[in-house]
Amino acid sequence: MITFKVGIMGAGKIAHKVAETLTKLEGFSIAAIAAREKERAEEFAKEFSIEKSYGSYEELVNDPEIELVYVATVNSTHAELAKLCINANKPVLVEKPFSHNAITTKEILDLAKAKNVFCGEALWTKYMPQFFVLMDGIRKGVIGDVRFVNSTFGYAVADKDRILSPELAGGALLDLGIYPFNLTLSSIPMPPISMISSNLKFKTELDAQDTFIINYPQGRTATIFLSAINTLNNKTVINGTKGYVEITGPNSLDDVVFYNALGEVIHKIDPPEGNISGYEYQFLSARKAIITGNIETPEHNHAAILANMSLLDNFRKSWGMFYPLPGEDVLQKAADSMKRPGPESPVKNA
Repeated sequence: MITFKVGIMGAGKIAHKVAETLTKLEGFSIAAIAAREKERAEEFAKEFSIEKSYGSYEELVNDPEIELVYVATVNSTHAELAKLCINANKPVLVEKPFSHNAITTKEILDLAKAKNVFCGEALWTKYMPQFFVLMDGIRKGVIGDVRFVNSTFGYAVADKDRILSPELAGGALLDLGIYPFNLTLSSIPMPPISMISSNLKFKTELDAQDTFIINYPQGRTATIFLSAINTLNNKTVINGTKGYVEITGPNSLDDVVFYNALGEVIHKIDPPEGNISGYEYQFLSARKAIITGNIETPEHNHAAILANMSLLDNFRKSWGMFYPLPGEDVLQKAADSMKRPGPESPVKNA
């Protein structure tokens, strides 16, 4: 098998997890690591026996050996670094959230199309084999017609700068929300007829805790509760007319169990044999797309990436919550024409 060479941007926690995976994944190697501080890149390179380390992202995209760049930096930099890669004709896989709003997301995807360069979002659960089995079971009616999805997802992460900082596109919605929203949108794949949301805010005016009620045609409903100040049970339950599916870990699909209407287990989905961490599948999909000349993956295509970000934008507009980042002025102007809810109380001492 020909070794596929990956370059990593960023040397934080998620980059470490991905590096641990890639070092065990046959057919892949980490050719280079880049960070804004050269010392961090050098430490990372030493830890994972990576030959090249760079103190700038520009150096990495100019490395002729790199066949795929993985962007593992803070939310606020995803858009600029994705554009940097595409303009250098480097295929790029961007850690979720793909960007901080739909405006910059569309700019990136349009650029990828214009230059015919692969660009994807590393929403790892959508690439997992167990996700396909879950969705296949739902489509085949194992639990009947899906009527209600309830998801809770939260961790006490209010001590993290990336959560509290508007400059870093923080808050619970972008950092945590993408996972339960992914399961909800995949389970009820139709346009909603109404959406209601409310939240508590940090003193920095970013969302700390969010509640969503989404109504669909024919009485279908979804509720999502997110928290960056409380650790929750982190479960999603997809209820149908003949049973339900309980998912522990909407961000990792740790346990996926089908039940009948009597609450009896009828099927359990386990990770496949040989599973490394779950992160490997997005890289396998990206490599296949690049080799076959595609600019997106079938598991999580450009339309899905943009639709997800547009939905999150709609909630932020209703809250009047914006970042000091590109494209947000357009979003704020659009929000000015909407009827906004009353002011919300900051979370004390959060």
